[in-house]
Amino acid sequence: MALQLTLRNASRLNAANILKTGRLTPLKTYATIVGAQRTAFAYSLNTAKCVKPFTRTISVSAPRMSAAGGNHTTLWTLERAVSLALLGVIPAAFLVPSQTLDALMAVSLVLHSHWGIEAMITDYVRPAIVGNVLPKVAHASLLLLSMATLGGLFYLIYNDIGIAKSVKKLWAVKAA
Repeated sequence: MALQLTLRNASRLNAANILKTGRLTPLKTYATIVGAQRTAFAYSLNTAKCVKPFTRTISVSAPRMSAAGGNHTTLWTLERAVSLALLGVIPAAFLVPSQTLDALMAVSLVLHSHWGIEAMITDYVRPAIVGNVLPKVAHASLLLLSMATLGGLFYLIYNDIGIAKSVKKLWAVKAA
């Protein structure tokens, strides 16, 4: 409906103001644009707020970079490279079990899962929705969980039989 109103009243929009501020601001108020009939209907519904000027914000600048000022293209490429490497590392670790391949698999799996869960936290635990504290707690918890997972996998690799051999033993267990 907003697009329909914008297109219907395009001749009334102040083009110079759009270029300066990046906002669509009509020269007349919403009540004048829509007409007295709709204004009377709005008052009958007891919503007098409809008489405010109609304003829609449009972003005309380039997307902002992250708070750290980094380039996300490099991270995206690295995430895809790790995902692609997992296709070779996992079978290699099972075919030729060694501490080196187990460590490479552990680091790759933890990085892959960390980045995936971090993306979910960033998308769904937004400060605008849940406040400023919960996103920080969620990111810190994820960091602690990823470090504990990597530490546990390294402990399994260097003080026990390793990841691949542990999974093979688990697969070899038969039902009693």
